[in-house]
Amino acid sequence: MQGEEKTKSIMSFFIVCFIVLIDQISKIFIHQSMDLYQSVTIIPSLLDFTYIRNEGIAFGINFEGSRIFFIVFPIVITFYLISLLRDKEFQSSSSQISLLLIIGGAIGNITDRIFRGYVVDFIDFHINGVHWYVFNIADSSVTIGLLFLLYSSIIIQR
Repeated sequence: MQGEEKTKSIMSFFIVCFIVLIDQISKIFIHQSMDLYQSVTIIPSLLDFTYIRNEGIAFGINFEGSRIFFIVFPIVITFYLISLLRDKEFQSSSSQISLLLIIGGAIGNITDRIFRGYVVDFIDFHINGVHWYVFNIADSSVTIGLLFLLYSSIIIQR
């Protein structure tokens, strides 16, 4: 049983590291190859890469002078989520994957806040001229993880 637990921990570590690595590589690429607010069409009428800096929290919400809060609070939440990986209520594969997606995305954005002072966002979807918020791979990972966790909690667990 201990061997299984160790293998599970190693796989979890690699999943989180993969998410953080892909997120950080994409942000470095955008940061080094584009000017701030520059936009490049990837799929016409659907997807652009638009380089912005998010100094606030989700959806561009910003509170003046709260940089430390935007670093400390996500770190505390991330450690809480890591503790849930061992909780009996979250041992299903779907719950574990959901938590790992959320943790990986959170670490990706925390890394930006610590080393840059802001989060690099660049994925800019738009349909029929309606733009959504610009986001990044870490945001996508957190969102997919949350949706999958809700789905697994409501549908699969029944």
